[in-house]
Amino acid sequence: MKQYSDAQLLLELQGGDHRAFKEIYERYADKLIAFALKKTQNEDEATDMVQELFLSVWKNRYTIQINGAIEAYLMVSINYMAYKWYRKRSTRPQSLNDFAELPEVAEDSTAQKLSFTELNFLINQEIADMPEKMRQVYLYSREHDMNGQQIATELGISHQTVRNQISSALARLKKIVNQYNNVIPLNNVREFLLLIFFFNLL
Repeated sequence: MKQYSDAQLLLELQGGDHRAFKEIYERYADKLIAFALKKTQNEDEATDMVQELFLSVWKNRYTIQINGAIEAYLMVSINYMAYKWYRKRSTRPQSLNDFAELPEVAEDSTAQKLSFTELNFLINQEIADMPEKMRQVYLYSREHDMNGQQIATELGISHQTVRNQISSALARLKKIVNQYNNVIPLNNVREFLLLIFFFNLL
């Protein structure tokens, strides 16, 4: 599969082909480890991060959605993992500004694609990090298009609890988007309209 493009590999991966996964790993693992090592200055942590990232990719192979280049997605993912690792070990406040530098990716992956990929990753990561009940309520609302009363009935909680959980979830997501905007400023109308659409959904 060495002759396959990233787009072709992604399609094969989503079909559960372990050979496609192996090829993606062989293409990008060393570069990811080098990048993580630069951020953490810890070879064991860098290697573990990359292994964890690829384990997540394989576990989610049937549902993974990557808009743009695989390399950009992986680089953004490992950058955020390094940020979270460093933040847990630091006594002073940290922001994504310290981790905004990303290596050059393939020519067919523009800076704009990278920005959208990073924003999408950060939002999905924040959803995954939500407390279980908050995440359930948010996903029922946004992915299953259920109203507050339907969610309350489904989960056996009060309607007010649903409202509180959705409000808290949206506050977390808005914080992430605002932080992202400070790290990678918007530079064209398309990005601006995308964020307007996103906030309208919120």
